[in-house]
Amino acid sequence: MAKRDDDLEFSVNAAFDEERAVVDKVPLYLVNGSLGAGKTSVLEFLLQQSDYKGARVIENEYANENVDGYRLEGLAEMVTTLAGDCVCCSSKHALTRMLLDFCRNSPAPVFIEAAGVARTMNLVEKLINAQIFNKYELMQSFYVIDAHEILRGIEPAHEIELQAADVILVTKEDLLNDRERDEYEAKRRALPYAKVLSAPHGQFDLSKIITPSGLLAFFDTYDGELAVPDNPTYAVLDVSGMNISAMALENMWPELFRAYGLRRMKGCFISDSGVRQHVEATEQQIQLTSARPEEAAKIVLIGERADEITRDILQMQLMMFE
Repeated sequence: MAKRDDDLEFSVNAAFDEERAVVDKVPLYLVNGSLGAGKTSVLEFLLQQSDYKGARVIENEYANENVDGYRLEGLAEMVTTLAGDCVCCSSKHALTRMLLDFCRNSPAPVFIEAAGVARTMNLVEKLINAQIFNKYELMQSFYVIDAHEILRGIEPAHEIELQAADVILVTKEDLLNDRERDEYEAKRRALPYAKVLSAPHGQFDLSKIITPSGLLAFFDTYDGELAVPDNPTYAVLDVSGMNISAMALENMWPELFRAYGLRRMKGCFISDSGVRQHVEATEQQIQLTSARPEEAAKIVLIGERADEITRDILQMQLMMFE
């Protein structure tokens, strides 16, 4: 079982002991991508590879609730969470203190899974200013993107992310219908990026990866302005004590998505048959799977007006679709 946040030794105010740091640079991997694209699935796949045995993970949750960390327990030596804001523009010194604490204890790889609203260039600037690359070698920068984002056309805010990434991993191609596929394939072939790989369910051809990363060299030559991360709102709803029909939840999601400008829903609920289920939803899909017994019955909603959604509103919406 992976250790959790409470097991960390770091203190934000503690002095860093240089003599205790490992001699060799620690391998560092960045996993970024848009909300709901499948970053955690990619990380699950990577952590199952022998090259990353004993890896440590820093998982950034934009909402002030960790609902994905359980998926990584048992795959990583340690999983710790920065929750409540975007890792590239807040969390004060917590991220750099965690990285310094990790490198003084082990040379095993470290993965940072950024929140879906994070901007890679801002994160790199933060790590450079903290002199993190004196102790870490950046091995790879992955950017995870949903196939539907390519089909719709890359948003300007994401173009710099794709340019900066060492590898672009495309997920959810299996959700494209026959009518969409030809247009998608043409748009994918037209992407002006060096390395674009299909990653069904987060899995991809590791032999295509070349290390170390070129991200720092890209940062040195980048002369544009650093993007301001977008700032969606979020709601964390305690749904314990509620019996939720899985069918009602599936039927309700498109309406809730449109009415509140939502981008993602995820979490755990108790079904009307008493079964604990995990939900992951984006604009393109809603997926229900079995949840672990230890998962808290909470649902996280992220989007333009997500903060307006209360437990009572959710319950009322569900009753309309039963």
